[in-house]
Parts: sequence; C-alpha cells; structure tokens
Amino acid sequence: MQTSTHRRQFSRLSIAAVSATVGAALFASAIPANADTATPHPGGAAQAAAVVEAATGAADIAPSEVAPGTPAKAVTATGGATVTITTPDKANGSIHAVGEDGSSFGLTLPGAKGVAGVKAGAGTVVYPNAAASTDIAVQPTRDGGARALVTLKDDKAPETHRFRLSLPQDASVIEDGQGGYEITREASEGVHIPVATIDAPWAKDANGEAVPTSYKLDGKDLVQTVETNEKTAFPVVADPKMTWGIVTGTAYFNKKETKAIAYNGALSGVVSGFLPPGLNIYWGAHAAVITTTALKATKAKKCIKIKFAAGIFVPGQYSGGYCK
Repeated sequence: MQTSTHRRQFSRLSIAAVSATVGAALFASAIPANADTATPHPGGAAQAAAVVEAATGAADIAPSEVAPGTPAKAVTATGGATVTITTPDKANGSIHAVGEDGSSFGLTLPGAKGVAGVKAGAGTVVYPNAAASTDIAVQPTRDGGARALVTLKDDKAPETHRFRLSLPQDASVIEDGQGGYEITREASEGVHIPVATIDAPWAKDANGEAVPTSYKLDGKDLVQTVETNEKTAFPVVADPKMTWGIVTGTAYFNKKETKAIAYNGALSGVVSGFLPPGLNIYWGAHAAVITTTALKATKAKKCIKIKFAAGIFVPGQYSGGYCK
C-alpha cells in the first residue's frame, strides 16, 4: 500500500455524515410519501428551528446554500479533504454525505409525509408536521457530519423512529460499545478501518432534561426509541448524529487474523498492510499485550480491535459486524 493511500486512510475526511454509491437507488425510503408536499409556512419553520437549536446550539452548524434538489448543501473541509452534505427536499428523503473520492453514506429520514424542507434559524432545515405530532430537522455540521433531529411535540408523537441506512456494498456495521455504531470498510486483507460513525443517541425535553433513548439495528434500519413518561416536558428533541470519513483510529480484525495474531504474535506480518510508516515501531512496543488480548478473544470466539492514537495502542474485543 502506498504512503499516500495511508495518509488518506488515517486522515479524517472533511465530511461527517452518517456516516454507498450515490445515485437514484441510493436509498429506499422507509415510509412511503403521501400527497402532502406543500412548503410549510415560514413562521412554523422558524418556530420548529428555534426548538431544535435550543437543544443543539448553533455554533457547529455548517454554512450551506440552496442547490438543485436540496434546501441546504454544505461543503466542509477537515483533515485536508472535503465532504459534501446535502439535505433532502422532502421529509421522507435522504441525507447524503459524499467524500471527494466519491465514497458516500446516506440516511433516510422517518417522515410519514412529503413535507418540503425549509432552512430557518441558524441554518437548520426543518420539516414541520412531517409525522403525527412530530417535526423533523437536519443540521449539516462543520466537522463534515449531519444531525437528523426528531421533535416530539406532545405525548401523541410516536416514540419509535426508523432511519434507513445506505452503505457501500463491502461495508460492515459494528457496535462501538458506547451506544452508537461504526461503519467500516476493508483496508487490507483481514483488517477493517472505520469510515463513518453514528454517535450514541441523545434526547432532551423542554427543560433540558435527558430523556432515555437508544438504538437497535433492524436489517438496514437504524431504529431509535425515545422513552417518555408522565413527567416528560414536551417538546422532546432527539438526535442521531452521523459522521463520514476516517473518524476513529481503530482497526477491526476478523477471526482469521485475530487467530493469527494470537498464535503467531503481533509482530507477524498481519499489520503490514494497514499501518502507515512509523506506527509499526509503536505496534512492536505493544506487541505483548496485543497478542494476549488476541488470544483471549480467540478463546471467547470473538475478534480483536485495536484503537491507536499518539503512539498508544489499546486492544479490545468485539463481536458481530466484521467479526466472522
């Protein structure tokens, strides 16, 4: 692998979006559109944006412009590369994140109605009344990512929302151990590197209090559940955040390579395909603990993952996703 390729792999792309190939078939909408496609009243859009921005703040919302087919197109630059985020024109469309190399990721919004998006406030695109007692919003962010926000306006709003993921064909989705997910692609034989993340979800009520929320993956759908009760102060804002690019210094090994590290040692040739020049030295300094962790993972029928930053390697175990 060439050094320039390593730089691309270990530099964060300037787009962070939930974090496939862009085209007409990039997404299948999780919920069909209906005939309600009118542009919402500007006053309603401004109010919906104000509720969302009170929960998220506005400092990291990326500047954007109207473009054909999208109410907001944001181009951000992070780590020497650019990423383009486009928001859908309707509430049941898809957020697209595209890197300068053409790689992309998408997330379909859970709108039950084809409500047109309107940019309001500090740059939030809102889709008022996109579902029962529910507003939907999108915020492109300066780190190359995007927030997809659902506002539950009262206790009649549904607590479960489905976001359809559009991924590259060779991608794997792996739980990050913190309530979110990493989307990985093969960097070399037996090794996957994250190219996108979906942060752990959060939800806040009108008083700024945290509301319990969680994800589960159901096929290609990311399902978010928000648990309100009689003490919840509405409206409630909930957020999946997606980021596209090399966003973490983590390498995921499959079972074959985990076993190779366990029984042949971490100094075997397994790492030569994904570590850039210089990191090999640090890898060698941590070889013993890496080998021990790989052995434990093999015995537990799991795989090894290795997080690295500033010359420090922290090995751990994982299952699912690429661990096969």
